[in-house]
Amino acid sequence: MDLYKGIKILAIALSLLGVLFVALIMLDYIGQISSLLYVAYTVLAVIIAFVLFFTVKNIASDKTLLKSTLKTSGIFLLTALICYFVLSSGEETPLRDGNMLSASGSKLVSAGLWMFYALILAATCIMMFFGVKNMKK
Repeated sequence: MDLYKGIKILAIALSLLGVLFVALIMLDYIGQISSLLYVAYTVLAVIIAFVLFFTVKNIASDKTLLKSTLKTSGIFLLTALICYFVLSSGEETPLRDGNMLSASGSKLVSAGLWMFYALILAATCIMMFFGVKNMKK
């Protein structure tokens, strides 16, 4: 049996199990929805596992795609490190519920905001560049 048939059989089995639990809930045989949630979590975990597996498999099989992925990931990581170590600042902050946000937590929040701003700026510049470039043609 090849991988496609195995995935197809697994998908059908989980779908039928989900339909059975929904029918039992509608007929009030099961008072809790936890059974249905377990099926949903299982399906989600299977989907995420297959997406990760096939993504890594396809990236590893193509050298140019691997190089491009590593370059893009490196740029993203470099941006994150610059935002954390250079741009963000951390100080203890009182929260509304009376707790305190630690300095490291505050620094992470600040770095996340700076990262968001940097990525928005980069996306805007790239869209404007290619928009102007396409207008000249």
